[in-house]
Parts: sequence; C-alpha cells; structure tokens
Amino acid sequence: MNKKLFYPISTLIGVIIVYFLVNRFSNKRTRPVGSVLFVGDSITAIEYNGKPITTSYPNIIKQQLSSKGTKVDVLAVSGKDTTWQLANLTEKLKANKYDRVYVYGGVNDIFGGVSKEKALANIQKMVDLINRNGAEAYVIIGYNAEKFMDENKLKMTSNIPTKSRLIELKNKYIDYQNSITRIIKNAHIVDRFDISSNMTNDGIHPTPSGQKIIANILLKNL
Repeated sequence: MNKKLFYPISTLIGVIIVYFLVNRFSNKRTRPVGSVLFVGDSITAIEYNGKPITTSYPNIIKQQLSSKGTKVDVLAVSGKDTTWQLANLTEKLKANKYDRVYVYGGVNDIFGGVSKEKALANIQKMVDLINRNGAEAYVIIGYNAEKFMDENKLKMTSNIPTKSRLIELKNKYIDYQNSITRIIKNAHIVDRFDISSNMTNDGIHPTPSGQKIIANILLKNL
C-alpha cells in the first residue's frame, strides 16, 4: 500500500471511531426525558402524614417540568431505608416505565444501625433493576454531610442517647457517601450538594432554601 495514502486513511478511521463512541455515550446522557421517578426517604418525600410538602425538591422540579409535559413521580416515605426503597421500587417498575430514575437513600440505614455494605448492596440492586427496566439510573450522594450535619443540631433519641454516638454515626454516613462512587456500578453519580449547615434545623433535613438548591442542580440535567 502507498504509505502516503495509508496514514490519512488510518487517521480518518480513528476519527470515525472516536466520533462514534463519543456520540453514542453522549446520546445516552442527553436523550429526552419524558418521565422521571425520584426514590428516597423524608428528604425526598412530597408529603408527610397526608399533607403536601410543596418545598421538597421533587415538587419544585415537578412544577418546573409540568409545562414541558414531563411526568414526575415520587416514591419516598419518611423514615424508610434502602430495603424499603428496593422492595417498593420493584413493584413500581412492574407497573411503570421511566426514562430516568434517581435514587437518594442511606441516611436512615446508617443512623438506624444498618451496615454500609447492606445499604450499598441495596443501592446497587436498585440500579440494576432500573437498568433492566430500560431507564437511566442516577444515584444521588446527597449534601456534603461533613459540613451540613451540624453536630450541635443533630438530635439524640432513645436509640442514639449520646452526642458521641451521633458523631460516630455521622462519620459512618460520610464513609457511606465516600463509598458510593467506588462501589456503585452502571449508574450516573450525582455529586455532593454544596449546602451549608445554616440550611438545616436538625442536621438531617434541608430547609426550603436547601431543597431549592437541590432542585436547581438536578434541573440542569433534566
């Protein structure tokens, strides 16, 4: 083969291959989102004791996307952990199809004594389930717990009777968050939200201002 022709041809083939791969994965990330499901706990819930929480980030997103005709569903109940989320997501996906599913869980697991390994295994099972359903799986790490979980605001309970135990669980939750990007496979990871500790009253739940920040970050990719 003429060497003068070989190099331009090989370069052209390389460019075509790179274009194909970039275009393929770019399309996967940017395909139109006609329906989305948010899975979570009290941080994600859109009602409490039957009363709507209009300031929750899924409700804010729902209001913004309604004019576009985007369907937004929420599967979240206060106090529930990833075991509940997994069981109910399984049933939810039997009856519904979504373009994208966001999973935000773990705080109730860690503060409820569930191991990091169990919580992460449940998250991965949800991701696998979402992918099998033909949707894009997104896992939300959440707020930066190291600065958001103000130790002076975290509340002791009958199950967590000391401040030292609260701090221990906070550190375990930070470790859980750090493990998500390392352990969870085949999902888009939504990085930590930069929300300050003055946007929480109890060290766990964002105030309406914090919820709005979360909603605006997620809306950029919807």
